[in-house]
Amino acid sequence: MDPFNENKRTRSPWLVVLAVLTFIFSGFSFLGYFMLSFTSGMLPSVIEMYENMGMPNEMIEAMQKMAEVPSWQYLLLSLGYALAVVGAALMLKINKVGFHLYVIAQIWLFVMSNLVIKGALTMNWMSIFTTILVIACYWLLMREALMLQQNSNKFSDYEELNDEDDEDE
Repeated sequence: MDPFNENKRTRSPWLVVLAVLTFIFSGFSFLGYFMLSFTSGMLPSVIEMYENMGMPNEMIEAMQKMAEVPSWQYLLLSLGYALAVVGAALMLKINKVGFHLYVIAQIWLFVMSNLVIKGALTMNWMSIFTTILVIACYWLLMREALMLQQNSNKFSDYEELNDEDDEDE
């Protein structure tokens, strides 16, 4: 492959934008849930402090629901977000395994949030719709990138064959 070939386009700028957004959102979610898995025992004292400060009852109730979740479940959530980051990184390298990892991560996060943990972490319809939309965008962008990569490989193979023919003459 010729790195100086200007006709060679391997990925869309939209794929980069989507991957960066995934890095930001999933990265922060990974860090948050990972830290929460080790510090969830401190939540009751934080709730008490917030009650003394006069925080809204909705926020205190949400934190009480989060305090009821075992720490190992937060660790499993962080694993799902880490898998999403790895999938996005592989998709940036135009590796279709990355797309499959990302989809598995999203299914994992859906199951963990809605069927295992429930409560304060349940996904609403807008969150589910956004997840499906992002997966569809990744699918379209990866399909385009893989097709372009396949076509550029065919073109470079054709050039190599023609170069060999020119040397023979």
